[in-house]
Amino acid sequence: MDGGRPGSETRDSSSPESRSGIAPGSLAGILVFLGIFFAVLMGGMDALVVNTALPTIAVDLHQSDGIPFVVGAYLIASTVSIPIFACLSDSMSRRTIFIGGLLVFITGSMLAGLSQNLSELIAFRAVQGFGIGGLFPVAIAIVAVLFPPGVRARMTALLTGAAGISIVAGPLLGSYILDVTTWRWVFYINLPIGVASLLILVFGVSAMRPARSLRFDSVGAVLLAGWVAALMFPLVQVSDAGWAWSDPRVLGLLIAAGVLLAVFLAWEFRNPTPLLPLRLLSRRVVSTTSGVSLFNGLVLSSALTFLSVFVGIVLFHGGSNSANMVRDMIYFFAIPMITGAAISAPLLNRFSYRTVIAGGLALGALSCAFLTDLSTTTSLWVLALGFLPVGGLVAPLIPMGFGLGLALAGVVIAIQNEAPTEEVGSAVGLVRFFQSLGGAVGLSLLTAYAAGRISALSASVTSPAGYLDAIVTAYNEVFVALLAMLVIALGFALFLKGRLSSPPASVGQDRRAGSTAGTPVSSPEPPAE
Repeated sequence: MDGGRPGSETRDSSSPESRSGIAPGSLAGILVFLGIFFAVLMGGMDALVVNTALPTIAVDLHQSDGIPFVVGAYLIASTVSIPIFACLSDSMSRRTIFIGGLLVFITGSMLAGLSQNLSELIAFRAVQGFGIGGLFPVAIAIVAVLFPPGVRARMTALLTGAAGISIVAGPLLGSYILDVTTWRWVFYINLPIGVASLLILVFGVSAMRPARSLRFDSVGAVLLAGWVAALMFPLVQVSDAGWAWSDPRVLGLLIAAGVLLAVFLAWEFRNPTPLLPLRLLSRRVVSTTSGVSLFNGLVLSSALTFLSVFVGIVLFHGGSNSANMVRDMIYFFAIPMITGAAISAPLLNRFSYRTVIAGGLALGALSCAFLTDLSTTTSLWVLALGFLPVGGLVAPLIPMGFGLGLALAGVVIAIQNEAPTEEVGSAVGLVRFFQSLGGAVGLSLLTAYAAGRISALSASVTSPAGYLDAIVTAYNEVFVALLAMLVIALGFALFLKGRLSSPPASVGQDRRAGSTAGTPVSSPEPPAE
């Protein structure tokens, strides 16, 4: 151990894991927490900063068909890395794992800023995503080790609050960067913040090895990365390189992805120390909330990404004001979403889980229906009294964001209250993994579909207006698919039972599900974009 540094004292008489004896108000404690906080905040803001810049990037790189993959690659890589980093932090030094993820993210940010074409940018965004995916769960573990119980909850709340800050600050920072410099700085801005956090953790925190190292599911990690890569690569090539869906390479890789997924699921169900505790799906509350989260996550990530491109490219033609307009559009969706999440708990004190979550999804689906008839002349907003949005694109975004926010927070509250106490951490982590997986895979599939449709519709088009019409037609079809996904999520929500006033179950009270071994995937993290 590193005597004198935060984290160098033992946790208790039976645990060799490090714990700091310093007061959180001391300079050392403040610096260490700030290093962790800004690393987490940086990761939370990155996706929204980049969303704001998507139209500008598409214009500069002369390609808009596959531009949503800039977000999709980031999401899919971070989804894969969440359980890998979380399990690794239970097997070796938490500081080493956190620093490793931070180094990967910094490297990916630098390379993304240097990208010369869309293929390079997509690849380097995947590097970024893999690095950042594990930072939040490992950060929660580090705080639990470094700080005493009296302040640990407050600091964990601050880290979780980075989600709200990132939603507000991310689009604002993105539009400001594009006003004063090039889109490449939406990636370069991560370098000074990341390096500062890195130096604080290298010199301010000891190794923090877990008291009892758990066996890392290396086979599961390889299988997870394998089936995701086999799925993602052909989708990117269909959108970016023009591969046909009937191309033997595409068909072969998609078949390989299906086989690897089947092997992964079989392995995880049989492994006593799995990467993902899939056995928990035998519990009704876990399976239903996972289903809701999978399809709700798909809609959340896809809607914001496609709308960002629509507003910036179709409505404002990638002009100098497009980033500001995208920023404002994001706020009309994100702020109601935060509001819906915030009032979900008071509503759940009065109504059942099914009523609140299904009601939110029904409102989201009804609002989404108004986004299936976009056109090149759609107004961004129509205001009454100079400030009240009563029409245009943002009018359905406000209730849609509110409804999806209700469901987003409602499933977490439901699983926290209904899952047996012994399994709540693993259950929450699994549900959040499905939310992230839905957003990542769904966005990738829809991007490949939209790119193919745009290519087919614009094959004989000779004017810019005709190309924009092709984008609008393809995106309207995408929103029809998103509407269908919300209906499926609503179907899962209708199977939910119980209400907040009912006590959580225990393993002894519910033996029908059998044993439920598994390692927690992660602590609750900021919502996906």
